Amino acid sequence: MWNADLIHRRLEEIRRQDPDHKIFGAQRYQYRLGPRLSTPEVAAFERRMGVELPESFRTFLTEVGNGGAGPSYGLYEMDEAFRLDAMETHEGPLHFFTTPFPHTADWIPPLEAQPEDYQEGHWVTGSLLLAEYGCGAFHRLVVNGEIAGEVWFDDRCADAGIVRERNFFEWYMSWLDRPHRHLF
Repeated sequence: MWNADLIHRRLEEIRRQDPDHKIFGAQRYQYRLGPRLSTPEVAAFERRMGVELPESFRTFLTEVGNGGAGPSYGLYEMDEAFRLDAMETHEGPLHFFTTPFPHTADWIPPLEAQPEDYQEGHWVTGSLLLAEYGCGAFHRLVVNGEIAGEVWFDDRCADAGIVRERNFFEWYMSWLDRPHRHLF
């Protein structure tokens, strides 16, 4: 599925075309991916989370890289994503990840119909932070539930709800093909 050489060549090509890092988020990730994780390292994260990562994301971590160049401000490294999500819930990270993702369709309640707990973490259980879009909005990877492997955009901070993007492979490759046009 993943062609690490192609991805790294494409990142180098984009870096040459954007030496001043003007593309959104490039100042942060500078067109570099973090070091790949070993299979035992990924398995250790899965044990900490209590879920098995979707195959496309697991192989990305072991064959391509852990964090760095990607949509918006770039991909979080697994340690950072886990730490940030662990702060999201009062029940603890294990409950957060082992509870299935609660959505199968876009969820954009009108302002007047938003529940009082609209900003609470239970609306994104069963998902892992992938990337920060900015201003409190995030891309999340569903890791538990019937749509595991899909990326969703959490824009509750702007009252725009939680909406489906695409599967992780398509989401990442779409950005790689057109990083200057990728919004979410």
